[in-house]
Amino acid sequence: MANFLHISPELLHSTPQTIFAIPDAAFANLSIPPYMIKHLLAYHISPTKLTTQDLLNKPLKTCLPTLIHHQTLSITKIANYPNWAKCNKKQVLEINNVLITHPDLFLQQSVTIHSVAGSFAWYDHRQERITLPYCKPDRVELGFIKNKEEWGRVIKFLSSYGFMSFTIGLNSVTDGIVKEYPDLDSVTIFTPPNVTLMVMSSSLLLDKFMRFHMVVQRHSFKQLAGLPPGASLSTLVRGKHVDITENSRVSQVMSINGVVITTPDLFVSKNFVVHGIARALNMDELSSMSR
Repeated sequence: MANFLHISPELLHSTPQTIFAIPDAAFANLSIPPYMIKHLLAYHISPTKLTTQDLLNKPLKTCLPTLIHHQTLSITKIANYPNWAKCNKKQVLEINNVLITHPDLFLQQSVTIHSVAGSFAWYDHRQERITLPYCKPDRVELGFIKNKEEWGRVIKFLSSYGFMSFTIGLNSVTDGIVKEYPDLDSVTIFTPPNVTLMVMSSSLLLDKFMRFHMVVQRHSFKQLAGLPPGASLSTLVRGKHVDITENSRVSQVMSINGVVITTPDLFVSKNFVVHGIARALNMDELSSMSR
């Protein structure tokens, strides 16, 4: 890729820039005509500076501009880990379903370079053109949680399955979540047994409790199983997360903050996933925290 950029220096004139570097092996497998390479390179350069943290902070399905007018990249997978070193460069962040293998490979002033596993586009030999995936932001679903019907389905389901206390707690915090997270598009809920909510006397403590048992984005049990121990999931309590503390594919045991998921995929919809857990998550740290 360095050689191709050297013969097309005009691609590097604009700043800031983020370059998604394609490895030699992936280039060799593209079988792309030489006159189309510049077009391909332009699709792998964004006229914005995007560090790893910048990308992780963006919502899933965010469209990223490229040097090709009206052609954008899409963030298709995000998994927040405590740090990159611990995850052994497993699936963490993907653009156009291609893994970023070496994040922040180069950081200097207004230029960022990430190494990726392969090309974001492919060459169509029949039509003799480069096929660029279309990034379609989920505008319809953006802020879906403002629609009380979505929450209502989950509340009705949990109520019918005997989670009355949790249902009451969930219903009490819905309005606050809708107001604070207007662009939230999906949620995973970890539901403990009802008895754990009976001791909630403070409305503020109940609010923290409920939010701490909900994480941003929809994570089915299969998706959680694809994450290594130590992976973090952001909760609806600002600045707080829960961690995957056990993940055994052999015994199919999954723990969140040391609490076992006893009923995976209890409720699954396009925007919600509910998992039953053995007990409530530890509230010691949250009890003294102000919202």
